[in-house]
Amino acid sequence: MLTLGSWRTEDLAMWEDEILPAFEKTHPAIDVKFSPINTNEYNAAIQSQVDGGTGPDLITCRPYDVNRAWIKKGYFEKLDGKPVLDSFDALALDPWSDDAGSRYCVPTAAVLAGFFYNKDIFAELNLQVPTTQAEFLAVLKAVKDNGKYAPLALGSSESWQLAYNGLYSIGPAYWKGEEGRQGLIKGTKKVTDPEFVAAFEAFEQWKPYLPKGFESLKYPDMTQLFSLGKAAILPDGSWDINQVAVGGLNVGVFGPPAITAGGERYLQEMPDMAIGVNAASKHKAEADTFLAWTASPEFQELYVNKLPGFFSMGKQPVTYTNTLAQDFANLKQGAKLTPRLGLDRLSAGTPPFDDEVWRVLQLMYNEDLSAQKATEELQKGLTSWYAPQQ
Repeated sequence: MLTLGSWRTEDLAMWEDEILPAFEKTHPAIDVKFSPINTNEYNAAIQSQVDGGTGPDLITCRPYDVNRAWIKKGYFEKLDGKPVLDSFDALALDPWSDDAGSRYCVPTAAVLAGFFYNKDIFAELNLQVPTTQAEFLAVLKAVKDNGKYAPLALGSSESWQLAYNGLYSIGPAYWKGEEGRQGLIKGTKKVTDPEFVAAFEAFEQWKPYLPKGFESLKYPDMTQLFSLGKAAILPDGSWDINQVAVGGLNVGVFGPPAITAGGERYLQEMPDMAIGVNAASKHKAEADTFLAWTASPEFQELYVNKLPGFFSMGKQPVTYTNTLAQDFANLKQGAKLTPRLGLDRLSAGTPPFDDEVWRVLQLMYNEDLSAQKATEELQKGLTSWYAPQQ
């Protein structure tokens, strides 16, 4: 019997009724039990279990810094040289690797960020899907001038989504995705460099197009404003697909605009989860077999279609039965993929860079902190503890 630890308690029925029976149909000699732990308790519980010798055979891996700490503690079996890794490119594997580049987890799924839009409002106001920052602002202005709808279903009460659905979505076009992100990690770039300031300024340009009372608007309120047909555009993540497409709403998706016509397109693809083998497992051969299956198109297609808004990170294309999910997946074509700016190494100290981004973006929207001042504060915090930036 293999045990699979996870933080997604909401997926218990899916694993028990759909995914594990599909695996066991072709691997009848291997039984797998899905054993989830509440999300908020997962990290501490896994650490306690593994340290006490009772950890699951298969561990669902957090991306970046949390998992890197687990790797250093020796929680995972190293996967270097195993064929299962051939199904993924380096960018997909990096979030679950050590500083030397060794691989420890097989990617399960990622989430994407972009823009939901109301097709009926766009048709009514004769608007075209924007492909550049200038076109995007022109669409927002046209909706605002019409006065019937909110241009953006966006609030600043919850600061996390200003980063994840806003700055981290449009910013890569300015800091050139991995070039800028890796530059901050290596210390060859600073947050006060012109390309980062320009990204913050581009995000600041959204402010005139927010709904009335945006300062108190929470994430569920934003979704509701859009799903009720009262806003033209919702900056959001793919994970919100089922909450957005309700009541027959005619919804489309578009990606972050390029800076100029014909410019490079970038798309935020955030690695969400992977699976690794517990180094102390007594069933490593069976665990390797299961892990290899999770890298197959059979598993990936089954998984992402049971959870619309989650996407395969494998090299082989996957077909999505949910129309909006397929629309989101299509945004990856021709775009350069990059994860969220602040979660890899930059948030492993105090103050955590990601948390600081949340804070300064909220100050930009609620208290008119300038883009220049925001980047200066972020650089000061990073310089205070992160050696490559000192």
